[in-house]
Amino acid sequence: MTDRQSLLRSAAFVAFNAAVAGVIVEALLLLMLHVPGLTGALPRPVRRLVQQIYRHFNRTLIQFDPQCAQYDPGLTYTLKPGSCTFENIEFRTEVHVNRLGLRDDESDLAAPEVIAIGDSHTMGWGVEEAQTFARVLARKTGRKVLNAGISSYGTVREMTLLDRLDVSRLRFLILQYSDNDLLENQTFQARGDQLPITTEAEYDKVRRYYSGQHAYYPGKYVYRLFMKAVRLEAPEPDQLPMAPVSATDEARLFVNALAHAGHGQLDNVQVIVVEVNEQLQPRRPFIVALEQVKREPANPAFVRGLTTLDLSVLLGPKDFYVLDDHMNPRGHQVVGEALAALITAPARGIQ
Repeated sequence: MTDRQSLLRSAAFVAFNAAVAGVIVEALLLLMLHVPGLTGALPRPVRRLVQQIYRHFNRTLIQFDPQCAQYDPGLTYTLKPGSCTFENIEFRTEVHVNRLGLRDDESDLAAPEVIAIGDSHTMGWGVEEAQTFARVLARKTGRKVLNAGISSYGTVREMTLLDRLDVSRLRFLILQYSDNDLLENQTFQARGDQLPITTEAEYDKVRRYYSGQHAYYPGKYVYRLFMKAVRLEAPEPDQLPMAPVSATDEARLFVNALAHAGHGQLDNVQVIVVEVNEQLQPRRPFIVALEQVKREPANPAFVRGLTTLDLSVLLGPKDFYVLDDHMNPRGHQVVGEALAALITAPARGIQ
């Protein structure tokens, strides 16, 4: 056998074994993606890998689903009035949207006593409308609660959205924070308390990108992982890098958005801030920092008087989906009951 033939045989052997290994890895990833119960029992590093594959290469985002969302020139997008089905591997839900683009009934738009603003956690990503913490809160307190959560909104757009709502009888404003609010709040302050809104053409471009993420082809996950590893695949078009900041600065950026985004009068409203985040350990320091920052004398009275509710001591891994970084029905029940207990406590200043 010549040296050339030997080299070709060795190359063929390596290629064959690489192909077999790729098929095995792809099959294992498919199994772990579609049997979340199995994935949940795996060691944390493996579980995290499967979660990242799902979130980057598989997951449908409701804000870019043309059946469920629409462009909005003031907020980039809202939910689309009407009904749609929103599903991913771990859930299938029906989403009913009122005329203002919120996942709630038309009747709740009229003079609610409680409004919950936030992102996908408040909206109820992965749970039915009746299971959201807003609905749990309404049942527990008997108060009229409007769910104004919209997926991927940050503090700035949440407060801007509040200007569109009827706050004539508002007594409690629940503001759900998540760590990905930071970029929007940073941009808002850096632009002189103005938030640039994505154009409709840019929004459609991002929507087309995500619509192409879901189709499966043989070897998809191994190929995409390889491309990511060697940095040959561009990041998601709506994912921008966030400069790291201290917990105190993160809280100050939040307070700045709370004070300067939107123009509604909240002096007679009790603001309650919660943070929902899958990162339970180590505990994020945002809520603790906010308790300190809110007291700064330059803040408006409604900011100095806001209440925080630390959910990190109440939520656990069983309150979140295995693959998806959102609360399951159990998690929403926990949050709704905790908010109801806070609102109905005798010491509350506003009743």
